[in-house]
Amino acid sequence: LMIRNIPVMYTQDTLHLEWPNNGTYDFLYLPRRSAGQNNLSYAFINFNSEAHALAFKAAWQKQRLTQFRARKSVNITFADVQGLQANLRQLKAKRVCRIETRQ
Repeated sequence: LMIRNIPVMYTQDTLHLEWPNNGTYDFLYLPRRSAGQNNLSYAFINFNSEAHALAFKAAWQKQRLTQFRARKSVNITFADVQGLQANLRQLKAKRVCRIETRQ
């Protein structure tokens, strides 16, 4: 799943507090700005089953996160990339591309 409208002060740790794993997901990625400490206001979660993903979406769609005051509610959609290995390949490819671009 792709979750949008995450307050920029959130970190992976605060997202784990907000969304405890309980063995339901195997991948949580919160991209951060390269120039600072803020996140990019979206995250990706890969759930172990479609049922877990649908339950999460039903519970959190249009809800506000509680760790920091949020103006917008989260918007959850199905991500283009599905599965742990596919997500890891995508993340690795993006990081390699950024390194090559900097050189």
